[in-house]
Amino acid sequence: MKQHLIETNSTNAWLTAKVRELRANGERVPDLYAVYADFQTAGRGAGTNRWYSTRGANILASICFDTGLAAADQFVFNLWFATSTRVFLSKHVPEVLIKWPNDMYVHDHKLAGDLTEHSVSGGRLDFTVAGIGIDVNEERFPEEIPHPTSLFLETGQHFEVETLLDEYLSVLRERRPLLSPDHGSELRDEYLSHLYRLNEPHPYLVHGERTTATIRDIDRFGRLVLELPDGKREAFGFKEVGYCF
Repeated sequence: MKQHLIETNSTNAWLTAKVRELRANGERVPDLYAVYADFQTAGRGAGTNRWYSTRGANILASICFDTGLAAADQFVFNLWFATSTRVFLSKHVPEVLIKWPNDMYVHDHKLAGDLTEHSVSGGRLDFTVAGIGIDVNEERFPEEIPHPTSLFLETGQHFEVETLLDEYLSVLRERRPLLSPDHGSELRDEYLSHLYRLNEPHPYLVHGERTTATIRDIDRFGRLVLELPDGKREAFGFKEVGYCF
């Protein structure tokens, strides 16, 4: 089930407000309910990042999940959503990898990113809204956007956005049974097997200084584990380490 918006400020904000409104009236949004927009006036990425998109050219969507997961298991959702998005994209671009924590990269260029927001109540996830931005038919990007790409730039083909979204939602439905702590180890292994730059030395910004390090793992909190030049391993949270290109 999905709903189309011609324009909104943010699909995540719109869907979150919708869920809360229905909850207040004793109703619930169905699991895997999706809203998508032709254009966002305040589209968001992770942190303070903004999401650029030409009107009607790309997938700008948010999906509601009623997982019942414990709050302590929320990283299981992040693993599942990232790996599921990669499975979908790999049907069109086989070389796609997951750039920690939530971006999809092809040949050092960003193809997609997600923004997941959990509502927690009583130690459990009351509901989750996962936003996804996939550059589909974008042909040109502003110069200030670092390392972008699109399905069109990678394949030379234009796509029908709604048809592609339906394909994506179908992949999520097919993989929905894996969204469980019982599959946590399996999802983690899948995530690592497609992790961008895994076991390769590259430059990073660590503690504000540029250094060469190697991604070795992710810990149980979802932090990135780097092996530093002295051989020691250290875990970093979001915004505590920067990628250099």
